[in-house]
Amino acid sequence: MSSNIRIERICEWCGKQFTAQTTVTRFCSKRCSEHAYKERLRQKKISLSNQETAHNSREKESRNKEFLTPSETARYLGVGRTYIYDCINRGKIKVTRIGRKTLVSKADIQAMFDFLTPKESTSTEPAEKKSKSLSDFYTRADIREKYGVKDSWIYKVVAENNVPKTIIRGKAYFSKSHIDRLFSARKENPEITEWYSVEDIQSKYGMTLSAIYCLVSKVGIPKRKKGSKVYYSKYHFDVAKGAKSAEDVEFISVAEAMEKYSLTRDQLYHYVKTYKISKLKSGKYVKLNAKELEALFNPKIEL
Repeated sequence: MSSNIRIERICEWCGKQFTAQTTVTRFCSKRCSEHAYKERLRQKKISLSNQETAHNSREKESRNKEFLTPSETARYLGVGRTYIYDCINRGKIKVTRIGRKTLVSKADIQAMFDFLTPKESTSTEPAEKKSKSLSDFYTRADIREKYGVKDSWIYKVVAENNVPKTIIRGKAYFSKSHIDRLFSARKENPEITEWYSVEDIQSKYGMTLSAIYCLVSKVGIPKRKKGSKVYYSKYHFDVAKGAKSAEDVEFISVAEAMEKYSLTRDQLYHYVKTYKISKLKSGKYVKLNAKELEALFNPKIEL
């Protein structure tokens, strides 16, 4: 449906007068409209070229200037302006303030990079010192083998006690003196003098390897490693299998232990599992070695 509007207008491209049928018509023909469109594209390219020229001119001027503004410093270093202001606030970049204007000396910027150069050239010296002191550190594998703990427990103890550590080639090393002090409670019990080998257990109880490992893990039987062989406490294994009377050892129930040491059930079982407290199954109830719990929570201090 055609419009009934008739408006006399002047073409913006050729300048001729024409009759338009809308209030927004700018050109008298399609040809004039296309020419105007191409001219806008050409002017846009010229504008972008002028902006690039002006930018290069400012860059050249900044290279020849002795003092730069924070914005010029950001362009000079190829970083964001926010980062430059952050460095200024932290005192990493020195500035000179003249009225409300902030200037950065290009000599100070160069001095920052000159200061970093000696550190790189002497980087081999700290590495040599670290390699010489590795005997004072444990790896996670060393701690696992010596104290029989899992990685999760190692990370927990290290984090809670701020154990000094160092990272060399992506591998973590932990202070030997701190680890020995923190895990000393897990050292082998000197009162255990008799041990079973896996072969002894299989011969006496006819158990498979998987059954042995399952019982050891479930009950927390003390073990020690000698060479490539693993030995398990004879007394604790016999008690766990019910083949040895525990009359000479006092056992208390879980509820009694929770009340005596003011622990929740989860906390108590955490200590039982971590420090391998001996357990005795009595029907559907579990009892814990009272002597080992006492030694853990109330150790004797010898002066």
